[in-house]
Amino acid sequence: MIKKIVISTLIGTLVYLIVGWFIFDFILGNYTELNTTQINGFKKLEVEYNWLILSCLAYALLLSVFIVHFLNIKELKKGALIGVIIGVLIAIMTDSYWYASSHFYSNLIVIILDIVGAGISVGILGLTISLVNKKMN
Repeated sequence: MIKKIVISTLIGTLVYLIVGWFIFDFILGNYTELNTTQINGFKKLEVEYNWLILSCLAYALLLSVFIVHFLNIKELKKGALIGVIIGVLIAIMTDSYWYASSHFYSNLIVIILDIVGAGISVGILGLTISLVNKKMN
């Protein structure tokens, strides 16, 4: 069980890092930048993003523990659905906090796009983890 969690976490981290970059930087990056408050020095340079790996690892570990240990999901559709649900709920939690407590987001469209992006990216993470779980049986 521990071996499955470790392997699915490592593979999931790599997949989530790539998919997250594609969605949030490549596809939505310019729009998000134009519709969020830009404070000089607030955003780090991409070469300083080493803590991003830890963030992706934590998300992959969270889903791996749920999918592999608690739910033992081996069906790709179910793994993806768990990922979508968790991704959307966490994005709603963080985005609504930022929207309620700051002027970071300039409109609701950028929040909706972020939530959709989170659903897709974490859904793919859940799918990946359930695939690893299925293949390791």
